[in-house]
Amino acid sequence: MTSSVDPCILCERAGRSLTREHVFAHWLVIKLRAGRLVPSDAGGSAGAEHRLGRLVTSVCAECNAGWMSSLEVSFRRALFRRPRVGVLQEPDRVVLSRWFAKTAVLLAHAQGGAFVGASHRAQLVNGMPDDVEVFLARRRRPPQPLDFRIDVAVDDAAAVRSVSVLVDDVVAHVARRGTLTSRHGTRLWPLRSHTLRWETLPVIGSRRV
Repeated sequence: MTSSVDPCILCERAGRSLTREHVFAHWLVIKLRAGRLVPSDAGGSAGAEHRLGRLVTSVCAECNAGWMSSLEVSFRRALFRRPRVGVLQEPDRVVLSRWFAKTAVLLAHAQGGAFVGASHRAQLVNGMPDDVEVFLARRRRPPQPLDFRIDVAVDDAAAVRSVSVLVDDVVAHVARRGTLTSRHGTRLWPLRSHTLRWETLPVIGSRRV
């Protein structure tokens, strides 16, 4: 833990003690047996340093031990409640949207990029960023249970346009509002009035995340 004049990537508060944060929590890596996995985009040449369980970035201690810890517990309950059938209730939709958005921000940062503006990232402390949308789908026979893919702007590799995150057989596409379409799944966020059921989520058969 170190004190830094740089702001926390999430809450944007400066002068806070920063902690190393694993992008994918230890419990998730263990549950999915993903300790040796690397991003599929990295190909077979990726070494141990690229393993998903070793992806780290820095966030302030208050975020890490506060709302992020609570969100992790809620996410585990929402996604791994078995069986995944029935209506996806609004509280769980908010939890899933927020976790995937937070993870997209951290993945972009860990890879040297930036996803959404600072003021919008800070909205994750209490809710969801105004300019983010999340689509949710199921992945047919995923080759690995944990994965991600980052889509960057053609003329600026640091400008992240969207992030796809696969957990088990559920894949979320997180992007700036208006840049994705329904082909990426069912819109999870912003909330809509229609009923969303686990078993009717669209199934994606692509080889990629």
